[in-house]
Amino acid sequence: MKSLVLYYSRTGTTAKVAHALQAALGAEIDVITCPRYQSGWLRYLLAGYDSVKGQLPAINVPDIAFGDYDLVILGSPIWTSYPALPLRSFLAKKPQLPERTALFFTCGGHSPPEKAVDCVNDLLPVPLATSLAIAQEDVAEGRYIDAVDAFAAKLSAIQG
Repeated sequence: MKSLVLYYSRTGTTAKVAHALQAALGAEIDVITCPRYQSGWLRYLLAGYDSVKGQLPAINVPDIAFGDYDLVILGSPIWTSYPALPLRSFLAKKPQLPERTALFFTCGGHSPPEKAVDCVNDLLPVPLATSLAIAQEDVAEGRYIDAVDAFAAKLSAIQG
């Protein structure tokens, strides 16, 4: 089965998890970029402000034929209890994702992931196959590989 990991990462935390998933699944990988929120303290504040206001930014997404994939795994940090705005911008464009679409989040301890998962489910034409949330602290400390491996095994079972 052919899989794709497509993610947004402002600081590199979500990117670490995305690359671990890519390796665990033998998947292809690509990235959503958003120049508005590139590194820096002021950009961090702007991202938080826009997130609270729900203001969707312009993004750059590679030209991907999603129909070529059996499974697409979307990844994003959680901002102010919701998926990062670049992922929401991507989903607002109503991409033709496959029936098997999964999700992973990286998050701080202050935002439970359920609200963000519900938000993505509301934006997708089909329900998520499964989801995973990993604490930012666990990624920083290198304690995320077991969770990624378990998630990859779950995804492999879904594909099979």
